[in-house]
Amino acid sequence: MSRTSIDAGKLTEDLQVLALQEVSPNTWDWTSMASTKGQVELSTAKKNLFSSVGIGARAAQVLIRRQAITLHNALLWTDFLSGARRHLFLTSIVPEGRLHLRLEAALVEMVQCLASRTADTVGTAGRPVSTETMRLAFPGVLTEKYARYEREETHAEQETGYVLVVPKPIVLRPGDLITVQDGPARAVYNVAACHVLDPYKNEYEIVWRRDV
Repeated sequence: MSRTSIDAGKLTEDLQVLALQEVSPNTWDWTSMASTKGQVELSTAKKNLFSSVGIGARAAQVLIRRQAITLHNALLWTDFLSGARRHLFLTSIVPEGRLHLRLEAALVEMVQCLASRTADTVGTAGRPVSTETMRLAFPGVLTEKYARYEREETHAEQETGYVLVVPKPIVLRPGDLITVQDGPARAVYNVAACHVLDPYKNEYEIVWRRDV
C-alpha cells in the first residue's frame, strides 16, 4: 500500500480495535473496544518481524481514521471478500496526513495458552511438597525458533522450540510450564528464556523434549 496509491474513501474493511483485559481472575483475553473501517493490504513477499528472536509473519498495512490506538492494541480484521476473521499484531503506527493513521502489522494465528508455576515447600516430616503458585490463561502467538535432534551414546532426544509472543501484562519466568491448548503445536513446554525489554510485548523461548 504505497503512499501515492491510498484512496481514503475506500475504507471498506471491518476492523475491531482490541485490548487485552483480565476477563476473570487469572484469565486474560482480547476484548473489542471499538469498531472501525479500514483499508487492508497484505504483502505477497514481505514479512513483518514482529518477534525479535523468532521468524516473522506475513506483513499487512492498514489505513484507518485517526483514533485512540497504541501498540498495546491489536486488530481483528473481517476480510471483506472471504469473511474470514484474522488477528493483526500491530508493530508500527504513524500519522498519514491530518485525518488518518497508517499501521504496520503481522498477520498471525492466536493460540490459547495455560501457564503454571510450582514451588517446593517443606511439608510434614520435612518432606518436600510441590505447590502450584501461579495459573494463568491467556492468548499468544507462536513463531518458529529452531528444531534440533541430538543423539547420545545411550539415547536420542528430540527438542522442539518456539517463541511465544504475548502482550506486556503476561509475565512468565524460566521453568514455568506452558500448555498450548490448540493448533498444530499443541503440547506442554518449558519456558527456557525470557526477552522482556520491549515496551509493548514479552517474548519467551519455550521448549518441548522427548526421547526417541
